[in-house]
Amino acid sequence: MKRVLKNHYSRFRFARQSLDAIDKNEETHKHDFPFSGELNKRRYPVRALRYWWLDLVIHEEAERLYHPPVIADIGCDTGIIKRFIRPVEGSRWVGLDIITDRPGLESARYDELYKCDFDEGFPLENASVDIAIFSHVLEHLPRPDFTMGEVFRILKPGGLLMLGVPTAPRFVGKLRERQFAKQLASGKRIRGQHIHVFWKKRLRDLAERTGFHVEFCSGTSLIRKKGSKLEDYAAWIRLNQVGAAMFPSLGQELCMQLRKP
Repeated sequence: MKRVLKNHYSRFRFARQSLDAIDKNEETHKHDFPFSGELNKRRYPVRALRYWWLDLVIHEEAERLYHPPVIADIGCDTGIIKRFIRPVEGSRWVGLDIITDRPGLESARYDELYKCDFDEGFPLENASVDIAIFSHVLEHLPRPDFTMGEVFRILKPGGLLMLGVPTAPRFVGKLRERQFAKQLASGKRIRGQHIHVFWKKRLRDLAERTGFHVEFCSGTSLIRKKGSKLEDYAAWIRLNQVGAAMFPSLGQELCMQLRKP
């Protein structure tokens, strides 16, 4: 059983949260971490915000549960998310991906690792997962509705989904998707590359159509100046977060927190 949950969070919630998980994270500063160079060069690389918000929400959720969580990392790639997330006592991590022999993946030390095609479903039981992470995967998949339904299926009632996707304004997104479709038809774009573009309303409609309750939606950052000295200052990060919260589809990516009723 869970404690009482809030139904809605302020879109500016992250602008008030500690950034310690970025600059005081021992794991991410190891030489074999995928973008340790950026993290060692700059105090708060904007790229890290994609993983930082996941860390915050997972720890919030773990505190609400009366048991150690089962966490599914859907599209685990090289295990970067699991390595970034600070340890959650007693948690059990399940990694899923179409490729499970990528270099460095073993460093993440998943408790279970499954090779699977997301367009064919997940090899997990119904209502077996407390927390699902689905970060920068949906835009690659041919049937977003089907795969979102699979995420809904494996989550326990009251379970949490953290969804992240690249974003663009609606009119830009539609133009890009037409271009992607032409490239796919001509063979210039292949399966596994980006084929969908999402904006706030489209992602919210997809989530609600699947059966999820939307608790939170925002952009992660409005402007990304990779390697800039501005990334050494928390004020720059906060400005980015506020701007992305105000204009989510103009930023780099959307982050959405969803709940299975």
